[in-house]
Amino acid sequence: MPEALGSREAEEALERAYKHALAYMRGVRAQSTYIGATQAEIRARLGTTLPETGEPSSEVIEALFEASSGAISPTTGGRFFAYVIGGTHPAGVATEWLNAAWDEHPGTPLVSPFGCAIDGLVGEWVLELLDLPRQASVGVVTGASMGNFVGIVAARHALLARVGWDVEAQGLFGAPPIHVVIGEEAHPNMMKGLRLAGLGADRVMVVEADANGAIRADRLHAVLRSLSGPVLVCTQAGNINTGAMDPFEDIAPACHDHGAWLHVDGAFGLWARVSPDLSRHIRGVELADSWATDAHKMLNTPYDAGFGIVRDAAAHTAAMGISASYLAQQAGARDPSHYVPELSRRGRATPIYATIRALGRRGVREMVESCCANARHMREALTARPGVTCLNDVVFNQAIFAFAKPGGAADGLTAEVVRRTFESGECWVQTSQWRGKTVMRFSVADRATTEADIDRSARAVLKAYEDALG
Repeated sequence: MPEALGSREAEEALERAYKHALAYMRGVRAQSTYIGATQAEIRARLGTTLPETGEPSSEVIEALFEASSGAISPTTGGRFFAYVIGGTHPAGVATEWLNAAWDEHPGTPLVSPFGCAIDGLVGEWVLELLDLPRQASVGVVTGASMGNFVGIVAARHALLARVGWDVEAQGLFGAPPIHVVIGEEAHPNMMKGLRLAGLGADRVMVVEADANGAIRADRLHAVLRSLSGPVLVCTQAGNINTGAMDPFEDIAPACHDHGAWLHVDGAFGLWARVSPDLSRHIRGVELADSWATDAHKMLNTPYDAGFGIVRDAAAHTAAMGISASYLAQQAGARDPSHYVPELSRRGRATPIYATIRALGRRGVREMVESCCANARHMREALTARPGVTCLNDVVFNQAIFAFAKPGGAADGLTAEVVRRTFESGECWVQTSQWRGKTVMRFSVADRATTEADIDRSARAVLKAYEDALG
């Protein structure tokens, strides 16, 4: 007989999962950051043969736990700085477990009035936290990649509607061309969004960036003056290497004067809006037409979670809406499927709600400010050593470093320092490319990171530097 959800067998599986999850969370801060297991080794542990008959759920949980040994990156342990991967808040983790038990799927209000209500409320709270136009519509998506896609297709709808073209009905065959303008430091997920929307990656007009990676407003102004017809301008709040914010105070008025749609990829940088001090770097971003950001980065919610935000709600729902006779809804009910690409979807807004409620406005601000302060602290700790250079203005949570021999070049040595640091297990850092140079990229996005973690990590990096120097 299949295991019933309320059976003793099911309870044993849940108890084992809880025990192992709790043990992991208790020990993650002390865990080495070095992950040596390969995918081939992990596959061998998991077993690659499709089972003919099922196993008890509790045994499956135990096997998963054993296979995971030494194979889970400790992104929530305070010393993971390789990518902008946020940590988690206990409220979000606990709610994720509850969410799975409920099997909430807020694709239709009739089936999930609870999940749909939370979806709408979270959107309102995010607009308030980020101080974006309150009339904007919000889709709770998987992350900034899909948030960018939502903004792009909303722009596609609105820009073509202005010239009398119904893109949802007629497609792009024979449609007036949309000129796409993008900064040279745009994240690859923006290019992917343009491809998925049928606007192409090779048709874009690329605008030069300044020394810190922000788009040059003067160059953008010149490009806009050269264009006629529909124009989509894609900008960035938070360069993936430097954290630089595009100069929105100068960009937004020029876009509006030209009739261009201004979209902002704010995967992590948009959260500067929660801090009176940090928000000075991002003034004018509220003037855009659409925004994308993550919740699983600076807000530290469980994966996957993000937002596609559009000022023109009608353009948003025209691009994303779905209808069918069997999807009849109650009058006035908010249907989340009109704001996101999917119909079937998990209740990803519920852990976001729990995390925001547990932190409050002040807690969100303090968490973001702490991450950024720790990035600056790392800059000071490393650059106190001659031969170590920080190559960017640390305006948010990102810093990039180069390591040089006395009187020598930095490139090969920097990669060696990163390798030795990673293999030490003291902290996880990663190489990147910046202006043709190999750099050590340092990202702080985990609420668990403390000054002591930064000091410990800095000591590990400097030891790796000394060892690499010989």
